Amino acid sequence: MSYEEVPIQTGAWGLDGICVVNVKAYADRRAHIQKELQRFGLVGEFVWEHDADEITSELDDQYYLKNLPLTNGHKSCGLKHIAIMQRVVARRWQYCLVLEDDAILHRDFRHGVENALRELKRDYANVPYVAFIGSGGNWYTPRSQRKKGRYLYPAPKGRFTDSYIIGAGAARMRLEWITQHKMRSAIDNAFDIMDAELGIRLLWLEPTVVEQGTKRGMFKSTLEGRWPAPVQAALHAWEKFRRKYVYQLWR
Repeated sequence: MSYEEVPIQTGAWGLDGICVVNVKAYADRRAHIQKELQRFGLVGEFVWEHDADEITSELDDQYYLKNLPLTNGHKSCGLKHIAIMQRVVARRWQYCLVLEDDAILHRDFRHGVENALRELKRDYANVPYVAFIGSGGNWYTPRSQRKKGRYLYPAPKGRFTDSYIIGAGAARMRLEWITQHKMRSAIDNAFDIMDAELGIRLLWLEPTVVEQGTKRGMFKSTLEGRWPAPVQAALHAWEKFRRKYVYQLWR
């Protein structure tokens, strides 16, 4: 499939484009993220290919090692992120914002994106990078390492794949790695493995400007489903409080 043609113009604020991971049947999530983007005058290009029930054995063999303990839901999520990277490479985009469809955009979302873009263009113009702008996993740069006026910080690993900015350089390197090695785990873990081997620069935005609606109990998780939504929301809130505020007292 060729992705060179751009079906709709989604670039804004210095971004080349915005891609949104979504399953065709998830109309509620689609409506949610459309509303979130519209609050800021934005539109996104939905990535609908590779739904779980569309994964053929040939597609599975092309991208994943055999006999993995992964559901087709996990594989579908990974394949959708691959389809986004294929778009980024084909279109030579240097700054693509990727969002998953349960993303909650904070009121200072534009400010955070523009801060990230300014530092990416100034400090990482010729460096393969992925800049995570959300609070995936409730991971935060220790306060002792933060500096006034700086927003992006080198990180030891990626945050989750709910919200990040990526350019063609890192996308191409990841795609080539996948072609050579194939994936053996869920997409966020797979990215951590290949990024470490490839030397892709991982960056965390501080403060974060995106949160996962699923973690907040807004949607039932289609991949984990370990806790009812209210329990998931309470656990997430407690973890956020510990890691964002309590841990920072001595870090």
